[in-house]
Amino acid sequence: MDTTEVYMKIRAFTVKAHWGLLIRSGIKTCENRTFRAPPGFYLVHASSSLSFSEWCYGVQWVHERFGSSCPFPAFDVCRLWCGQVLCGVKVVAACTESNDRWYLAGKVAWELDSPVLCERGVFARGNLGAWPVSDALLQAYHDGVRARHASLKVRV
Repeated sequence: MDTTEVYMKIRAFTVKAHWGLLIRSGIKTCENRTFRAPPGFYLVHASSSLSFSEWCYGVQWVHERFGSSCPFPAFDVCRLWCGQVLCGVKVVAACTESNDRWYLAGKVAWELDSPVLCERGVFARGNLGAWPVSDALLQAYHDGVRARHASLKVRV
């Protein structure tokens, strides 16, 4: 298969920064949506805005569901990531029922696996739904992944 065809199929989805950072860390393993997404690799984008009340709601929701021992990113850290691609992730399935602890009844559970981190965020304008990734954004993401791998090799 031509690599151009693969690149054209990559899409992204936008979430609030705290949810995206939890996906990036591998803690959040299910994204709740109102529509199905085909299995595949997606970029995870943090929305450009995050209010303190939205962040507080997220903290409260996570602590009520998982307890206070579940790590949650600080508000200031979340704000630093707003408007950026945080990672790539595999959407394994999109189901109307799930046993995942992050699943919300009545939603479509996008079951997530294997986050692929980039060294730094990649600024991008997000969109609703699962939106197509431009060649430039995909290249910037891949550059960030390569930089992360190179820095990990140096640290070892």
